[in-house]
Amino acid sequence: MIWLILVALVFVGGGSYLVARTWTTRGIVFFAGVIAALSYIMMGKPSMPDDPLQARIEQLAKKPEAELTGVEYLAIQEQRLKNSPTDPEPHKKIGDLYAAAGRPQEAMQSYSAALTRDPNYRPALDAISALEFQVNGEVDQATRDRLPEIRKLAQTNPESLTAVQFMALLEERVSQEPNDAVAYQMMGRLLASVGQAEKAEAAYRQAIKQGDKTFETVKALADLRFKSTSKVDAETADLYHRAYKLNPADLRVGYMAGIGDWVAGKQAEAKNQLAEIDAKTPEDGPYPQMFAALRQMFGIDPEPAPQPK
Repeated sequence: MIWLILVALVFVGGGSYLVARTWTTRGIVFFAGVIAALSYIMMGKPSMPDDPLQARIEQLAKKPEAELTGVEYLAIQEQRLKNSPTDPEPHKKIGDLYAAAGRPQEAMQSYSAALTRDPNYRPALDAISALEFQVNGEVDQATRDRLPEIRKLAQTNPESLTAVQFMALLEERVSQEPNDAVAYQMMGRLLASVGQAEKAEAAYRQAIKQGDKTFETVKALADLRFKSTSKVDAETADLYHRAYKLNPADLRVGYMAGIGDWVAGKQAEAKNQLAEIDAKTPEDGPYPQMFAALRQMFGIDPEPAPQPK
């Protein structure tokens, strides 16, 4: 301990001499630095086995994981790594945290670190397959090799299936039943959920081609195209019109169809459609603000002039 204090005093003393110009100021800076250094040491770093920090982590570990912040969760897992360096689970959980934060490279590094502790650690292997599916929208061979096991899992514990495992089952289904429109529709939803817009659109189109012309599928394809491009082109507008005819109660879909008419230069049709929907729209719901934003976004309503100051 004494050598840590001496080192701290040397650094604080040197720093105060360089920063301050008068001896009075140097003295103030010096004593402030000493207090800060001693506080740092007394908090448990770096020579007092982190007793206060350890106590805080032990308290955090008693909380349900759902109540932990990301920083708290990470601190618990890092402490577990120190206590059990050969345990793959903390690495896997840290990888999950990175994956949820949209940092796939760090997640993959953590999953790989788990496998260096145990090359057959199934949770890390599954997580890598799931992460690769998010990145490229493809089912990896390791998942295909486990299809018999995944089929049993789908029967006994379907909630535990990862997206890539579910996708593997759907691909197997359409290989056996190429006309299964429902399977293609489910593939579209799954691919859209992991951000694979192009592959999701192809799956939705295949579902419609196989006879699925339901409101949900047509709307999902229209929304996917709009979200991918922030545009309502002729095909997207046609999809919204078709969906609105299937379900006139969905005012948002009808409004998007009207927006598509406006973009296509059909101002009269667009105004009639939007006015009709505005008349049906409750004033106390979320739609009025949403519709106003859409009108401004597509130039139907000019932006309000700035108020004079």
